[in-house]
Amino acid sequence: MSVNSHSVTTSKTIIVVGFLLGLLLSWSLMSGDEQGRVNLLHLVAVYVFLPVLSLFVSLFSLSFGRGINLASLSSYFPFWQSNLARSFLRQKQQPNSRLLFFYQSQLAAIAFSIASLSSFFILLVTTDVNFIWRTTLLDVETVHALLDWLATPWFFWTAAQPNLSLLELTQDSRLMQDYSENNNFGQWWQFILASQLFYALLLRSLVSVACKLLIVRRQSSSSIQIFSSRKKNPSSTHATVNDSTALAEVTHQVSSDYALNNWCGLDEKLVATIEQSIQQDSSNVSRQTNLPAGPLVSHSQQMVSERWQNTQLLLVKGWEPPLAELADFMQNGRGYLLPLDWNEESLKSLDVDHLNEWRRFILPLDEWQLLQLEFKRA
Repeated sequence: MSVNSHSVTTSKTIIVVGFLLGLLLSWSLMSGDEQGRVNLLHLVAVYVFLPVLSLFVSLFSLSFGRGINLASLSSYFPFWQSNLARSFLRQKQQPNSRLLFFYQSQLAAIAFSIASLSSFFILLVTTDVNFIWRTTLLDVETVHALLDWLATPWFFWTAAQPNLSLLELTQDSRLMQDYSENNNFGQWWQFILASQLFYALLLRSLVSVACKLLIVRRQSSSSIQIFSSRKKNPSSTHATVNDSTALAEVTHQVSSDYALNNWCGLDEKLVATIEQSIQQDSSNVSRQTNLPAGPLVSHSQQMVSERWQNTQLLLVKGWEPPLAELADFMQNGRGYLLPLDWNEESLKSLDVDHLNEWRRFILPLDEWQLLQLEFKRA
């Protein structure tokens, strides 16, 4: 799976998350209480203040922090399938990962708005919605001033402007139980619609377009720099063409303590044989801990190994071709990669073709060395 395909996969997932959140939240709010009454101030909080506040927080975090937003938080959900979890991990390793997560969050916000608008129109058509408002701290004049200020962007839409008399009629209180004017309660729908269109849909759409243009500009700039460097140094281009014939050096010793990463699920008896062989050459080296990783563990367990910054001894099946999943995992780590071949009773040396394949695989991974130990052939 390429880097772009990883981004497409995570984008689709995050958009679905945003759509479902919008559908569930909007439907629950618009359904109202047992009498079908919907609190206008609750809708203002969800359709105006939530989009604006979340956008401000994500922009501030993008500029001065780690880039906290819906997309980046979604990458830490523990229930993703392993292939989707790897896609999130691969995206985090990209140079513009924070900006890409921010862009995906804007797409999720747009999906949230579309879902909210869909449930809004469905309930307007199929039910008799009564919009009321109630508050303990604010009076009618204060609420009207707030709503009037929020409606400034669509000043030209007269029917969507808050009306003081309508605000007075739709105030709900335990002391006010006269609903003779309830035919007016539904007139707030145009104000609510305008609020969603401007603060949720239009605002996020403009930000997403600007963010997309910035991503494209950075990618183009990066491509130009790579092209210029290759033009200045033709030997680097020649070396790239011949990378398929280049082989990494092989080491036969472990020079520091390590954490054992049994990626291939090797039997503990054979693991003990490996450690005995290491001890013969380096008596002061020992295993520090075990790291859970590979196709046999859960995503949450593998995240522990991905955060490990010290030396690893990574055991893999030498007769299987190197996989992109393994390369993704090794990007953030360092240590020794030990491809193995074995039968039911003992370990054996790799065939030359398999060994060369692993030497080509590890060559671009500067923080890793290819380890080979002496075993008797079966």
